[in-house]
Amino acid sequence: MVTIYLVRHCAAQGNVDGTYQGRIDSDITEIGKKQLELVAARLRNVPFAAIYSSPLKRARATADAINQYHHVPVTEDASLIEIDVGEMEGMKWEDLPKRFPKEADAWKNHLQDFVAPQGESIMQVTERMWNGVQAIFQKENEPGTDKTVCIATHGCALRCFLCRAKGLPLSRISEIPLSDNTGISEVRFADDGSCTVVRMGDAAHLGDGLSVLGSFGWGKQKA
Repeated sequence: MVTIYLVRHCAAQGNVDGTYQGRIDSDITEIGKKQLELVAARLRNVPFAAIYSSPLKRARATADAINQYHHVPVTEDASLIEIDVGEMEGMKWEDLPKRFPKEADAWKNHLQDFVAPQGESIMQVTERMWNGVQAIFQKENEPGTDKTVCIATHGCALRCFLCRAKGLPLSRISEIPLSDNTGISEVRFADDGSCTVVRMGDAAHLGDGLSVLGSFGWGKQKA
């Protein structure tokens, strides 16, 4: 069995200034640095055998912070990267409905239909993330042995993966809550590849003033 902890990255600049950052490689914030201290301390006694990370620096910083207590290999994996939102990259959330009304409506109200202009669709992200995590499971699994690994990834990518992991059709992705920054999800894969979602978006380690979810505009309610 392989238990996978999936951690959303710490707060980056786009998370606090109302920017749709997607694959923009923005810097982490002071809040993000504090979040990293807390999530790393919370996971310090989990016996991680390996850590995988999206190549974006907000995810890699999260992986490295967690690894300070484990000293295991950290592998960057492009399949774990955030959604490519194409022409919407770097825009302010408040401006999206004006320039891309159809896409903004889909993102907010029927996420399963979202297709980024010159970017990815939610369906593509779901397939990419699912295949990427499956590949990690296949690499790490040793039948008859319990192993635990960590993945540092992104809000939308994580939401897509958890929808599939719970066996839900993409039309029900709205039932998957967005994880707060450094929120922890946990999925257990049996040797046969079947999986069970144990928890989603557990951010109990964040103290007052360190949660950014829902605090910076309508976009924060969804991604």
